[in-house]
Amino acid sequence: MFSMNYTLADTLDGTLDSVLLSSQIVADPLITVVVVGVTQEGSDFSILFVNQPSTAEQHQCTSVVSAHSGLASFQDGLVDQIKLHRDQSRLENDVTAEYPAASGHQFSCSTSSQDNWSKLSTLDDRQLVSYPFVVTTVDERGSYAVTGSSDLTNIIGTVSSAVFTERTLAQTYITAVLAAPDEASAQAAAQPYLGL
Repeated sequence: MFSMNYTLADTLDGTLDSVLLSSQIVADPLITVVVVGVTQEGSDFSILFVNQPSTAEQHQCTSVVSAHSGLASFQDGLVDQIKLHRDQSRLENDVTAEYPAASGHQFSCSTSSQDNWSKLSTLDDRQLVSYPFVVTTVDERGSYAVTGSSDLTNIIGTVSSAVFTERTLAQTYITAVLAAPDEASAQAAAQPYLGL
């Protein structure tokens, strides 16, 4: 077993994605010695080989390390967290749509609620909905009698507008994360939304 030792400062942007780096070394045609993997401890990391690479292979390995960036993977992870928070926390529990305006009737914007509104719209298109059609509020304590197709379109529009507003808000944070120059900046860009 042979190891080549580096620090995060040796990478392009001071970040490491050990799985990605390992695959980059394996894929490099100039490095033929078998790679065992990449291990990291703090800011230090090692690339482990079955046998000692040749001098040329060691130089190539150092070139791969210096061109390596783990930032994209880190950013992808934060984007996934934002989307999960948006869909499973914010839209599921926190974001509601009031209809009619100033009525106090709050309707869910969850994925299942959006799906139910879509199905109701399809039934309405086929003239299979009898009006007035009573729908319950998000807390199940109130209800609203939808008077007809136009009223149904308006309530669906209100729910959709709330969903699009939340998606637009989340997207601003996703854009900031993807524009961040390093992991600390990416984390700082994501945190305000993840803290909602």
